[in-house]
Amino acid sequence: MKYKFALLAKDMHNSVLPRTYDFYGKSLGYEVDFNIINVNENELAETLEKMRSELDGFTVTMPYKVKIMEFCDELDVSAEKCGSSNTVLVKDGKFIGYNTDGWGMVKCLALKGYSFEGKNVVLVGAGGVALSIAYNLSINKVKHVDVLNKFPNETERLLARMDDRFTGYDLTDENLNKCCKGADCFINASILGQVGFDDWTNLDFLKALNADALVYDVNYSKPGANLPRAAEELGFRHYVGKAMSACQGIRAMEIWTGTAPSDETARELVELIENNR
Repeated sequence: MKYKFALLAKDMHNSVLPRTYDFYGKSLGYEVDFNIINVNENELAETLEKMRSELDGFTVTMPYKVKIMEFCDELDVSAEKCGSSNTVLVKDGKFIGYNTDGWGMVKCLALKGYSFEGKNVVLVGAGGVALSIAYNLSINKVKHVDVLNKFPNETERLLARMDDRFTGYDLTDENLNKCCKGADCFINASILGQVGFDDWTNLDFLKALNADALVYDVNYSKPGANLPRAAEELGFRHYVGKAMSACQGIRAMEIWTGTAPSDETARELVELIENNR
């Protein structure tokens, strides 16, 4: 069976997704044609109409994760809760929007044996990716999540979509130390540490985490970024989000084809990506 998928973007020229879906397709016995479609905003509506008739599904990256919802005929609860969609199923000419961002992070860590059930988590950031992570923490039986962010309107939006297990704080050193005390997991889903943005300058708050805590940095574009380096120096189990998109692909394949790649296949791809092979 042959499937046609794509990545909808504005200016994306390098992505792990073509490799990801080719790898998963072969593992499932499918022939996959995956292309990157870059489109300017004034051509978006016209391009999407063509995609309705030509594709079986597509992924969406910035700046269209929110805009795409205007074109969707139906929304999965994941997209409704997150307020954005990064995965679209094309079925009978209709667009059905999903959000798999946070799902990919949770799955990536699950493949490494980590579960969020019963955990106290510190989440920095409250934008689109952070909101998706928060939603997926909520459905994976997390105990409590402290959300720290610089922008109160973003934090309020996230808290309004979650339940009372989520508490919001201003992003300050004092609050970081307070929230990290005894926490089981620290997740950076903010722009801190991304290429082109400020990096962390004071990471002493990590010392307040539980000794066996896990540190996860969604960002991976900056080699030698301060957070993963500090986590390693302090002896924490730590990961960056390099394989997150590949793990999102597990859920996307299930949405698009009805069949998910096996965990064994996913682990093999994650290892290849994390080791630059």
